[in-house]
Amino acid sequence: MNRWVRRGILVLFWMAIGTILASVLGFVLGSAETATIAFVIALLVATTVVPTALVLGIVSKLGAGSGLRRGGPLGAPPMLAPTAPREIARIESLREAGLTVRNFHHLYEFTVTVFPRAGSPRREVFSQLITMGELPGFFTGRYVVVATTTPGAPPVLDPAPDPHWAAELRAAPSRYDAVAPPAGAATAPSTARAKGPSSAEAPRAGGLVGRILANAVIIALCLAGGFALGTVWVFSTPQRAAALIGEVPQRLGGQVQGVWDSAVLDLDLADLRRQLHGRSLESVVLFDTYWSIDAMSATDPEGEDSYSYRNGSLNLSWTSELISSQGGFSIDEVDPVVVRRVVATVRGDHPGIAISDVMIRRLQGPIVIDVDSDGVYKTTTRRFDAKTGAEIPVG
Repeated sequence: MNRWVRRGILVLFWMAIGTILASVLGFVLGSAETATIAFVIALLVATTVVPTALVLGIVSKLGAGSGLRRGGPLGAPPMLAPTAPREIARIESLREAGLTVRNFHHLYEFTVTVFPRAGSPRREVFSQLITMGELPGFFTGRYVVVATTTPGAPPVLDPAPDPHWAAELRAAPSRYDAVAPPAGAATAPSTARAKGPSSAEAPRAGGLVGRILANAVIIALCLAGGFALGTVWVFSTPQRAAALIGEVPQRLGGQVQGVWDSAVLDLDLADLRRQLHGRSLESVVLFDTYWSIDAMSATDPEGEDSYSYRNGSLNLSWTSELISSQGGFSIDEVDPVVVRRVVATVRGDHPGIAISDVMIRRLQGPIVIDVDSDGVYKTTTRRFDAKTGAEIPVG
């Protein structure tokens, strides 16, 4: 698998994790419906699509880069044609890739410097299955023979080169030990030869720390990107997402309980003005995370449509016959400043009170705001003028 494709798959994985975090926040802030969709999609990507793509990539890489015959068993030694071009190469590093076949053959990634008969040395990276019995024969600094099975394909270790290559391998150290790896090679060459065989050369501490920090930054950016996309999906617009996330401390502290005292109240009203197209309303009820709206039918003077409104989406719940009407009103007549003021009045008079809903309707002339709060034995309603915020006695 191309390393950029592999990196793209890993980016997709971390963005999916960020989207999962955004959907969890959506559950907390009351956007359960859209958060569920985002959560399920991101979870499927993170746990199914990404692992499947990586496994298929490893398997395809084995088939293409390990020199196996088409249809040959995984782990079998590579079948190389006598005419396949061969070259001397020096192992710069090798690491186990984490795949084992039949508990015996282990996939290793080799980084080598290839010394062609003509031209400059080049760096090659490929993967090949070897056994633990063969491993001691492959170490940093060792010279090996590699073969090219297909033009443009990665090379393959030739485990049993023809005898005439033995002289080439014996002469290789004196010829190539002084030749530095091409730019981009991961490790320095032959100083490791004197240290004896090893399965991988330890990178320098500075380079390791740098890679860890770079990977951490990339992962953080992917998480942030997935979180940003997820929040926009869950909360429908960046403005709504920013408003809800910004007031999380107030929600945790109890200063914000529902739509009626949330920063999204103004956004909801702007959306409803656009979506209702001036429809005459019978009533609107604000709950903690959504609205319930009764509107007079646009086509039937005796009909009434009931809607639910959540996260910028207005959905028709049912239609019915209009039983009685005190006279309609427009969503333009709902003043968010007055709504917040009357809610603050109720909460100021009774600290810690739990408000269940806020209803706005026309009642015998003026438009009123009823604030319902749950008590120990019954629900208490306080009524206010929707224009001035003055309290109106009930009963």
